[in-house]
Amino acid sequence: MSLRRLFSLITIVCALFVVRVDAQNQPIGSWRSFLPYSTAIGVATDGNTLMTIGDQAFYTFNGLTGQLDAYSKVEGMSDIGMQCIGYDMATSTTVLVYTNGNIDLFKDNTFYNIPELKIKTVAGSKTVYEVFTLNGYAYLSSSLGVIVLDLAKRNVKETYEFNINNQVVPVSSITSMGDSLYAVTSKGVFSANRNSNELQNFQIWKSIDTSLGYITITALNGSLFVSTLNAVYKLDNGVRELLYTTPSSIGHIDASASNLYISEYDTSNFSGSIKIYNTAGGIYDSIPTPAIQAVQVVQTLDGVVWIANANGGLMKYNEKKELGFFTPRGPLNPNSFDIYAHNKEFWVAHGGFTDMNLPSGNFSGLCNYKDDKWRYLTRYVYPPFNELSDFCVFEKDEVSGVVYAGSFSRGLFILNPDGTYEHLNENSIFDPSISIGLSRRQVAGLGLDSKRNLWVSTMYSVSQLYVRTLENEWYKFKVPGAIYGGAIVVDDEDQVWFSGQGGGGLNVYNANGTVADKSDDFSYHLSTGKGFGNLPSNLVNCLAKDNNNNIWVGTANGIGIINNCSAPFNQTPPCDAEIPIVQYDEYAGYLFAGNNVRTIAVDGANRKWVGTYEGVWLLSPDAGKIIYRFTTDNSPLPSNRIQKITVDQVTGDVYIGTEQGLMSYRSTATEGGTTNKEVLSFPNPVPSGYTGTIAIKGLVANADVRITDISGQLVYRTKALGGQAVWDGLDYTGRKPQSGVYLIFASDNTGEETYTGKLVFLK
Repeated sequence: MSLRRLFSLITIVCALFVVRVDAQNQPIGSWRSFLPYSTAIGVATDGNTLMTIGDQAFYTFNGLTGQLDAYSKVEGMSDIGMQCIGYDMATSTTVLVYTNGNIDLFKDNTFYNIPELKIKTVAGSKTVYEVFTLNGYAYLSSSLGVIVLDLAKRNVKETYEFNINNQVVPVSSITSMGDSLYAVTSKGVFSANRNSNELQNFQIWKSIDTSLGYITITALNGSLFVSTLNAVYKLDNGVRELLYTTPSSIGHIDASASNLYISEYDTSNFSGSIKIYNTAGGIYDSIPTPAIQAVQVVQTLDGVVWIANANGGLMKYNEKKELGFFTPRGPLNPNSFDIYAHNKEFWVAHGGFTDMNLPSGNFSGLCNYKDDKWRYLTRYVYPPFNELSDFCVFEKDEVSGVVYAGSFSRGLFILNPDGTYEHLNENSIFDPSISIGLSRRQVAGLGLDSKRNLWVSTMYSVSQLYVRTLENEWYKFKVPGAIYGGAIVVDDEDQVWFSGQGGGGLNVYNANGTVADKSDDFSYHLSTGKGFGNLPSNLVNCLAKDNNNNIWVGTANGIGIINNCSAPFNQTPPCDAEIPIVQYDEYAGYLFAGNNVRTIAVDGANRKWVGTYEGVWLLSPDAGKIIYRFTTDNSPLPSNRIQKITVDQVTGDVYIGTEQGLMSYRSTATEGGTTNKEVLSFPNPVPSGYTGTIAIKGLVANADVRITDISGQLVYRTKALGGQAVWDGLDYTGRKPQSGVYLIFASDNTGEETYTGKLVFLK
């Protein structure tokens, strides 16, 4: 097995190793995070529990009980994107530093934010390299010097600025021994009495070694140890002694109660190891870590060694010299370019393409979440994907269970429920790419019509549109006026709408029910300008069909809506988009004018979820009202750069994909049916003191819902949002009903489809 394959296998094993149970019935208005935890860039311990940070988030593992807890902004973190971590024994506090300079203190399962560094205006970066803690203080080695936190008062106490020759010199590492602090800079090692009241005066810091470019420092058994990129030295009273050299790169040195751990890694052959040094006997052992890049090492009270592995999460090295993995499950990559969701199952395509319509080079493939289990289709783990990358679009036939995944560089992958598959790239019906190579096929859009024919669009090819019938017969179409293929949506009349990715406007194609006979087909090309399509912009990013069969077009300059457009496209003007003027608060203007609309999704109540690079909006069905707006400032969203929004019409969950991770939001609307089928009220019974939203789902579409007491007196009345009605639990007087049994009555607008149920309020 090659080292690259071993690296990928380790990543997957880490993601699968520990079972993490998540609640299936989320309250209305709640969030869930689905972040990747398969990397570890730092670890700290209180002796029993391991506190670990990955690129996106933070998790803890109790080595005694086996309890694993993952955290994100949903659980109270103030930010996303980790930088370094430390733990202070005196205050039982974990220090979390984010890449933007934000700081959280974590204690007793609660996060406390210290935003001073994040909001501080500085020239240059706010990089924090390490966290060193001692007696209630955290010393942050940073590009600005040493930032000192008072962990009891939860504030920034002071900053030690190392100003040499009128230039602020970064401090890459700091430690303490005896009464002294020792700091490593590019100009050498400096020390000062840590009890001095003048530590902010750089003049009292004494230079003890300026000869080498040290990067990290630690103390063990009364001695100082420093490292360069390729060597470790012992410093005693200013005398330097070489202990160890290596052709590999030393990432970090860490001290436990009796040992020094030297983490090294060779990027040329993906090989690493951790050398173990003892002050009494020198280097006496080594932990081989092939394909593992150890970033930080700690030792718990039971003597077990724990490793923060940049390639696979938290690792345990036991007395049998066995490596174990302890990582929460989640997707392997934060990028969520496309999402498919149905009835508590979802798929994520991790690839995509850039804003310049170039393949992203992402080999993370696809992930699938179902029944609290993760499945990964990625290179070296799922062999068909070993050479496949840039998956950007996904579709699933819920009747047959067939999965379709489009790659922006390697064609179409078809996965059958029995595990068999087809890969269509070269030697297929798809025309080759004239942009990235004749061996490449750039699939950009997928869609299923009412007959379950699969429609495919490709980018940079002679033919832009293709169809695969249920009989596995393929046809292709060179659509008049179309330059490129892009996002696809199929309307209720089986007309295929597809964007011209990269500025080619919008196209609609009607095969007239006979895909094999092109003689009766119709098509139309839409662009900007009245009479030509009236699009807000020819840069069309996304399409959505609403519950009234209108097509919503998201562009680089807002949204256009195409109403009641059907073949043979001979109306005057044909298929012009409406660009409505809407008023939000005191402002009025064209819908999202000036905004780059990246994604639009329609929920069961015909409301529109819109994603841009400035967050998420939920609009009323006619877009005349903003119901919600979510950003990183008022929600757990990890990023405002939204890539994809998908609604699970069965559960009402709204999946929001960003470049920094995937979230879901339990919305108030589900898809309505033609009957009241499997109606469920939750919570039921309603606990005493409950202040959340009560939901009644499984209703006929837009049902009239009434709640009465047992004597028939009306308590509350509402209209279902699609197939789900919601109630804040208060009657018309604003009071909470008394404990007891209440009746639920629901019916459609004809009064023929009815439902009666019970709702219990507890004391």
